[in-house]
Amino acid sequence: MSSKTTRLAAILGLATLALTGVPAAARAGGATLYELTENMKIVTSSRDGRTTNRRAAMSALTGVAAVNTPLCPDASLASGPAGCAVNVTGLDNVSLVTGLGTLAGTFTTVVQGDNPVDGPEAVVLTGSFTGRMDFSPAIVRQIPYGSVSGRVASGRGKDTPFTGVFRLPFAGNVEVAPGLKVTLRQLFCPASPAPNPLAPMYGGHDLAYLDFDANGQPNGQCLDIQPTELSLGAPLVRFDVKF
Repeated sequence: MSSKTTRLAAILGLATLALTGVPAAARAGGATLYELTENMKIVTSSRDGRTTNRRAAMSALTGVAAVNTPLCPDASLASGPAGCAVNVTGLDNVSLVTGLGTLAGTFTTVVQGDNPVDGPEAVVLTGSFTGRMDFSPAIVRQIPYGSVSGRVASGRGKDTPFTGVFRLPFAGNVEVAPGLKVTLRQLFCPASPAPNPLAPMYGGHDLAYLDFDANGQPNGQCLDIQPTELSLGAPLVRFDVKF
């Protein structure tokens, strides 16, 4: 792993732990998913005397899609007022030089099955997706997010374009550099300077995601990470999708 990648991981504190429930409602016309687990490796290749490193990973995500979206085409598939429960398995491959790469995977829309107490698990819709990833903000500039554009196809209807933003969790009270009295919240979120009020519950960590404007660019504000966005006490990578 490169020193840049090591520093990035240390700053962001990415979480890859199992989730015990579907945590949040989907945004209108989209879906909100959380990364539950990730298996990642650095792939090194040589060509024409040049060595390149890529980050290859497999992830499992879960979340909620709004009704009348490709992942939740009608209300009969919804698991509650928030929309449809969705499970996703994805593969990505990203350059550690440019931050650009690809993703692909499958999804299942699920409803309550044979246990009324645990989460939904009975499959009622399946589909697949492909796309391009731009993680240059995180990998090149060490800003905790990345974007995706692609297409999703399901058993109902034509394939549909989508865009998405991966919000990487970070601790806002971490200093930008040793001895430099500027924190990540001051750097990334000057428009929302107050720390997460739940920080005492999180062991003093000011856990947050970046917020974005209509053009998908950071708007200088933070979204405080909520208890439903943690797994076993660790913050989850959040993936917000628009169709």
